[in-house]
Amino acid sequence: MEIIDYLILISALQTLVITVVLLFYRSKKVHVNRYLGLFFATLFVELTIYFVFKVVEHPALYYQPFRFDFLSLNFLLFYAVETAGIQIKNKLHYYIPAIVEFLLLSVLFGIVLYNPEIHITFQEIYLNTIIYIASSIYIVIISIMIIRINGKHKQQLPHVYEVTKFKSLNWLTIFCVVCICFNVTSQLLRVFPDDEFIQIAFDSIYLLSLYYITIASLVQINIVNIISPKIEEKETKAELEHIIRIIDDYMVETKAYLNPSISLKTFSKEVKLPERLISKAINKIEHKNFNNYINYYRIEEFKKLLSMDRHKKFSISAIANEVGFNSRASFYKNFKEIVGVPPSSYVKDSSI
Repeated sequence: MEIIDYLILISALQTLVITVVLLFYRSKKVHVNRYLGLFFATLFVELTIYFVFKVVEHPALYYQPFRFDFLSLNFLLFYAVETAGIQIKNKLHYYIPAIVEFLLLSVLFGIVLYNPEIHITFQEIYLNTIIYIASSIYIVIISIMIIRINGKHKQQLPHVYEVTKFKSLNWLTIFCVVCICFNVTSQLLRVFPDDEFIQIAFDSIYLLSLYYITIASLVQINIVNIISPKIEEKETKAELEHIIRIIDDYMVETKAYLNPSISLKTFSKEVKLPERLISKAINKIEHKNFNNYINYYRIEEFKKLLSMDRHKKFSISAIANEVGFNSRASFYKNFKEIVGVPPSSYVKDSSI
């Protein structure tokens, strides 16, 4: 076995392990992670077939139906869609290209298995090349769709979570960019099919990208970053004002804003109102997003504590931490945006 064979073997074993973990590990978002598990399952099959080529010499293997070129990226698309809270009317439509690929290759595999010489005819009409080009185009299209969905998810994160660190799907975007570059370049370089250096370079990029997405998947396996699906419904202004009164009353009564890890999702469960209604009411009536709304209450609480004698000996950062801010930088930024002056200036003016 060559070095590249050992690397592919290690990657295959690694892919098998991550497949089992993602499919059976009871994480906080198990239903979404299963799409990643299915994606890695298809990669494991493809890596396994690589070694079948090493052992079995038969032209029918060039048409084996377990290539999954029209299937693997679909699972990443569904993972991104579910995470971003985007609804797809009929997911079955996305399986049609994969079904066609499987049936076509199954027929071709059977034909060549029965009559190996027909492989030469298929080569002369560039059949495998046509299938490969079509699959590359499909992968590029799906990759672009995933990148766009990831962008929408990133825009929505600050409206749902106070802390967005490690919650974005940037890693998936990077992987999709690599997929696009890999497929486009591979088509442009088809004029050098027997260049050993190019083949090694492509195999190395493939294995590195596989290792990258494996690590990223494990890192995010328990990180909740799912945006609830948006259902378009029209509420009257009076209804939204009623929602705001409920939220305001709850805030005053429980001081939920003091919780530094509060998010739209957790607050929705506390107040027993849909996330969509809370977000829409705050946006339309208060002209803020959820985080701005929470930070407004925190700033007001800061002012209140600052006026109390028992807090005068506390530092600005200590009081900011007490009212729910995770960091000094976040507090200073939000204080200046809401009050109009830095906290230090406000404290100085208050003490005069």
